[in-house]
Amino acid sequence: MANRTIGVLGLGVFGRSIINTLSKYDCDIIAVDDHEEVINHFEPLLARGVVGDITDHDLLQAAGIDTCDTVVVATGENLESSVLAVMHCKSLGVEKVIAKVKSKMTREVLTKIGADRVISPERETGISLAKHILHRDTTDVIQLDKNVSIIEFYPPRRWVGQSLGQLQLRQQYKLNIIGFRSHKDGVLDIQLSPDHVFREDELLVAVTDSKTFDHFEDVTKHL
Repeated sequence: MANRTIGVLGLGVFGRSIINTLSKYDCDIIAVDDHEEVINHFEPLLARGVVGDITDHDLLQAAGIDTCDTVVVATGENLESSVLAVMHCKSLGVEKVIAKVKSKMTREVLTKIGADRVISPERETGISLAKHILHRDTTDVIQLDKNVSIIEFYPPRRWVGQSLGQLQLRQQYKLNIIGFRSHKDGVLDIQLSPDHVFREDELLVAVTDSKTFDHFEDVTKHL
């Protein structure tokens, strides 16, 4: 199977983190940024790095953006730049365009002109952090969208010694346990059967709807 080709437009903190992560996997990365020193710095990780304006249609085509499966418009500072970048990517036939946004208005505009997904990294991280602060029993929270969260937590005392099948968490409490770690730094094990017996020192990972998570402590007190 051929490697996927991913485009990253704009190498600020967000764009750089994407490249650093993608470079660990089998994919080709094409990056465009108007700072030559930044492109030069990341060149060893790139299939192609181009210095230039991400709003320049011809430059994007010359860079090979039309060969990308997915493109991330990683700069959300300027609405006009984001709009043009998304429009150009779509006109070049990119199947999936993901754009970073900073405001609700920008989100609506980019969605209307064809962005397949718009994300607000600071807002989403802020929401996850706030929920983590509020829910002391959790060790990590990932907000997938406004309706679904992934949470990591130690089993409540009442769960210890009982099996997943006995507790019927999915049926009664809308908690879908998807894996566990035998200790804090352990590898996530997703081979979880109904016979799995919860231990005090293991970390559980679950998917739940956000409404259930907002009342997580109340739910666990009843188990």
